[in-house]
Amino acid sequence: MPSRLLASLIVLLLCSCSTATPGGPAPTAATTAPAGRAYEGPALPGLATEQAWTLPLGSIRDAVAVGKSFAVLGRAADIFALQVIDAATGRELKSIPIEDEDATLRADTDHGKPVAVVRHRRQLAASGLTAESSQVSDLVIDETGSEVWRSPEDGDGRQGTFFIGGYAAEGEADGAGLSNVSKLSTLAGEQAVALPIGAEEENSLLGVIKDKAVYWPRGMLLDEEAAVVHGFDLSKGGSLAWRLPRDVQARTIVGDFLLTWQSDGMSSTHSLYDLMSGERVGGFEVSNSVGVRCATSAFDADSDTVLCDEPLTLIDSRTGKLLVPTVENQREVSVESAFGGIAYLKVKQEQGAEPLYLALDDRTGKVLGDNLPAAPLAVSTDDYALIWHKLHAFGFKRTA
Repeated sequence: MPSRLLASLIVLLLCSCSTATPGGPAPTAATTAPAGRAYEGPALPGLATEQAWTLPLGSIRDAVAVGKSFAVLGRAADIFALQVIDAATGRELKSIPIEDEDATLRADTDHGKPVAVVRHRRQLAASGLTAESSQVSDLVIDETGSEVWRSPEDGDGRQGTFFIGGYAAEGEADGAGLSNVSKLSTLAGEQAVALPIGAEEENSLLGVIKDKAVYWPRGMLLDEEAAVVHGFDLSKGGSLAWRLPRDVQARTIVGDFLLTWQSDGMSSTHSLYDLMSGERVGGFEVSNSVGVRCATSAFDADSDTVLCDEPLTLIDSRTGKLLVPTVENQREVSVESAFGGIAYLKVKQEQGAEPLYLALDDRTGKVLGDNLPAAPLAVSTDDYALIWHKLHAFGFKRTA
C-alpha cells in the first residue's frame, strides 16, 4: 500500500475515534507541549531552577491541580477554554471551549477523587414549547479531562442543580457557593439525602468535606437556634453530626478545618474546628486593629499550617494557635499557594502595575524571596508546580 494512502487511513482512524464531551462542546485533540521559551525570572523558593516544560498561553483566569494534571481556565489561540495539562510534561490532554468568560474554576473531590469544577452560564437551545434560555451550570472533569458530571437542564438563571463534594445539590448558585440547599443526591440521581433544612429558609452550604455537609444558616434551624454552623453526616442519611457550641459572626473553610471569629468591639476571638468531628482544635485572640478576615486562604498539609490574609495570619492546625504574632501595618497580601512549608503571597500593587509576589516560611514567617515576578498557581500530586509568566505557562519540579 502506498505510504501516502496508509498515512491518510491512519489519520482517518484517529479522527473517527475522538468523542465529544457529553452535553458540551467537542474538545480539541491532545497535543504535546512545544519547546517554547525559557523562564527568565529569578529562582523560585521550593522549585527546581530549570523548568520541565513551557506552554504559550494568552491568559490564565484561574488554575487548579487535579491529581497529576492542571486545569487552566483562560485564553489560548484566541479561544476562551478549559485546558487540562499533564503536570509532568505540559502535554495538553483536553481543551474544552467555554462560552462564558465570567466562568469560575475551583478544585473539588468526588468521594476522594480530585476533580475540577467550572461554573459558567450556558445557552440552552429552544426545545418544543420551551424557548431558548441561559442557565448557570457546573461542568466537572477529572485529571484526564473527561467529563464526570454536568448540571442537567433543569434550571433557569441561578436556580438549578450544582456539584459539591461528589453530590448534586438542588439550590441557588451564590458566587462560588450555594444557598437554600435542602437536598443532596448522588450524581446518578439516586440515594437522595433530605436534610432538616427547609428550602424556604436562608442557609448557605459551605462545602461537603469527606461526606460531611457544612451549613451556615442565615435563618432558623432545628431547635430554633440561629446562626450556628452545623455538620450533617451524608453517609448516615443526613443525620446531624455536630453543631458548634456558640454563635459565630464569620467563618471560612480551610482544608478540613473551619475557622470562625467573633468580636466584642475591642478584640476578636478566633477558633479552629475539625470538620470531621466538629471539635474545637484551639484558638487565639487579637486586637480588632489586626482582626483576621481571611478573604483568601490556604492550607499547607506539609507543615500543618492554615494561612489567612487581611492581615497575613499563620495558624497551627494542630493547636489552633498563632505561629507568628500578627504584625500591624504589614503590606496588603493575598494567599496564592502553599506547599512544603513555603507560602506564596501576592502583594497588592497600584492599578496597572505588574504583579509581585512574596515567598516565606509558613511556620516561622521568615522571608525566602521578595519582589518575585511569578508564583506557583497550583501544585500537582506528582510534585509539579504551574506558574504563569509573560504569556507562558511553565512547569517546575517541586523540591521543597
